[in-house]
Amino acid sequence: MGMTRILYASDFHGSEVAFRKFLGAALQYKADALVVGGDVTGKAMIPIKHQGGGRYDAHLFGRRETPSSPDELANLLKTISNVGFYPILLEPEEASELEADEHKMGQRFEREMIERVRLWMTLAEEILSPKGIHLYFMPGNDDLYSIDSAIEGFSYVHNPDAHRFALDDDHELVGVSQANMTPWKCARDTEESELAARLDQAVAQLQAPERAVMVIHVPPFDSGLDVCPELDENLKIVHRGGQVLMKPVGSPAVRVAIEKAQPLLTLHGHIHESPGHTRIGRTLCVNAGSEYAEGILKAAIINLERDRVKGHVLISA
Repeated sequence: MGMTRILYASDFHGSEVAFRKFLGAALQYKADALVVGGDVTGKAMIPIKHQGGGRYDAHLFGRRETPSSPDELANLLKTISNVGFYPILLEPEEASELEADEHKMGQRFEREMIERVRLWMTLAEEILSPKGIHLYFMPGNDDLYSIDSAIEGFSYVHNPDAHRFALDDDHELVGVSQANMTPWKCARDTEESELAARLDQAVAQLQAPERAVMVIHVPPFDSGLDVCPELDENLKIVHRGGQVLMKPVGSPAVRVAIEKAQPLLTLHGHIHESPGHTRIGRTLCVNAGSEYAEGILKAAIINLERDRVKGHVLISA
């Protein structure tokens, strides 16, 4: 087997432009396989209320938007989608009904998230299948478990969470979508003991761990890939001497699993502020980082030979 080129990214958080750039980069850099490491859904819906006569009203980042032509409305829809939010067009009575019913609001939000991921997967299949390129697309701790259904039923798109795939003749790939507990208690946050069990189950599937790629959403603790601002009990950033205090927040269980299994490569996300790479023993660990809200794709190109990572580079687009 010759060289296999992976294009890796994570933490799109619903950003339409980031995902489309990712697919474009796959073709530009002649990737043999694409890997996404989690946190694929957005964080909010943006109601756009119809005011009659082709006029609409919405608020984005505290600014009032009042599109009054089809072009202006289309531009607003695109802007909202590109920053990772979900625009929903509503009549005033529909908006009032949703705002008054938290359960209905949650159902609509979940439906919007699933629909966008499904559209992404359909687009990926259309673009990648003629070239024989596979996409390994894994949710992360922010993503509801119902999102998994949107990744099913494709020939060239796969969810590696808790599943082993043959990446090529020499390398296998397996994923773990969960993270250690965060202050926000996200959908796939879990205790270290449970995360350790899931990591053990993933490793147990590997036939040749020394040549394996593991997609683990949360980085290993104190690896330099897991550093973010420290928060106080009110989830406010802590400052001291005019400086933001930073701290490692990765998973000790992930670090132990890497130290024991020593896979060839581990791919991480979760902590947007810590792009980079490090080695834990013989294992190369990579976090591509994320700037999804700015419409910037952060990704890594990684070249694999049978028994080594031949080279890697972080890119922005």
